[in-house]
Amino acid sequence: MVLKAGEGLQRWEIAVTKKLVGVFRRRSRSLEREEFDDLMQECLAHWIVVRRKLAPDPDAPPVGYMAQVIRNKLTDLIREREADKRAGEKEALSLDVALDGSDDGLTLADLLAEEESAPQDEAGAVDRHHARIDIGRALARLTPVQRQLCRMLGEEGLRVKEASERLRIPRGTLYEEIKRIRRVFADQGLGDYLKE
Repeated sequence: MVLKAGEGLQRWEIAVTKKLVGVFRRRSRSLEREEFDDLMQECLAHWIVVRRKLAPDPDAPPVGYMAQVIRNKLTDLIREREADKRAGEKEALSLDVALDGSDDGLTLADLLAEEESAPQDEAGAVDRHHARIDIGRALARLTPVQRQLCRMLGEEGLRVKEASERLRIPRGTLYEEIKRIRRVFADQGLGDYLKE
C-alpha cells in the first residue's frame, strides 16, 4: 500500500519524500536494493507521526523541517542496514570440521595446535601460520564446489579447461565461481595471495 495525496498527505509532502528517497537510494549502497515504494511508505509514515506534533499552519508549510526529518529517517535506515550487514558477517567456525571440506583435511584445531607449538622467535613461521588460519577461514566460507575448484587449480595444478571437463561444469560458470572465490579471499584480506 503506497500512501497517496488525499489520504492525509499533501502533494508537496509526497514530492519532498520522493526527491529525498531517490537521492539517498542513488548515494547509498545499502538502500539501492530496497524498493522505492517501501522506502516512501516508511518515510511518509514516520513523517505523519512527527507532523502530528506540529502546530498546523496552512500558509507556511514546514517543507524544510519535513526534508530534515526525512533525511534523518533515511540516514537511520542506512545505519540500520549497515549494522545488519556487519552483524551478519560473524559466523561460528567448528574446530573439528576440515577446512577444505574433505573428511581427513586440516582442521582449525590443528592450525591452533601448530601455533602453540611454533617457536616464538621465528617471526616468519608465525606469519605463515597466521596466513594459514586466514586462508582456512576463507576456505570455510566457500561452497564445496568452490573448495574443490581451489584444490584442482591450486594443489593439482589443473587449468580451468581441465577442471571444467572433470567437474562437468561449463568454463564460463567456473570463471564466475573463480570471481566469487577471489571476492571471498579479498574480503578476508588475502587477495594478494591469489594467482592471476
